[in-house]
Formats: sequence, structure tokens, C-alpha cells
Amino acid sequence: MKKKEIIERIAWVPAWGISLIAALLAAIILGFLTSFIDKPLTYVIWSLMLAFASFLICILHPKHVWTVPLLCNILVILPATLDDSFWTTSFGMIMGLGIVFSVLMAHLGAYLKNKT
Repeated sequence: MKKKEIIERIAWVPAWGISLIAALLAAIILGFLTSFIDKPLTYVIWSLMLAFASFLICILHPKHVWTVPLLCNILVILPATLDDSFWTTSFGMIMGLGIVFSVLMAHLGAYLKNKT
């Protein structure tokens, strides 16, 4: 398959759908990684996966630059809003930086799409 064919097959899926699928796939991969790698490193890998997903999704759907990172990180944002001490834990700090990185990567993807 050529690159253009792959993009045409994926582009019809809405940005919110791809974002939620990316969040679920990252959580599943994280579940497998926790038995092989230390927890802080899995959080970093999870954040990088979600940032990369936000970048790729915003290349396809540049108009959804704010909703994509939020939906990709929904499994982090929900516990963060419910727990007062979330941001003081190592998980909270790493994932908070991951959310910021995800937003930056989404903007970079949208910029690159709009530039071409």
C-alpha cells in the first residue's frame, strides 16, 4: 500500500474516534509493559505514545487541534479531576508533562498539515 492510500482509508474516521482508539490502545500496551518495565518508565512511554498519536491525528484532522490531545489523554484527565493529590504523585507529574507535550505535538501536526 502506498502512503496516500493509507491516509485515504483512515481520513474518513472522525478525529474523536481515532483519539479514543489511541487512548485505549495505549492503555492496553501499558498493561503489557507494566510486567516488564518499571512503572515510571511505562508512564513516560505512555505519554510519548499519546503525544505521537496526537501529532498523527492532527496531521489528518488539523481543525481538531484542541480536542485530540484531550481525548487521547482522557484516561489521565478523568482521574486527575477526581483526585486532589493526583498532581503530587510521580504518575501525575509525568502524565501532566505528557499532556502538555501532547498538546504541543498536536499543534505541530496541525501546523505541518496547514503549511503544505
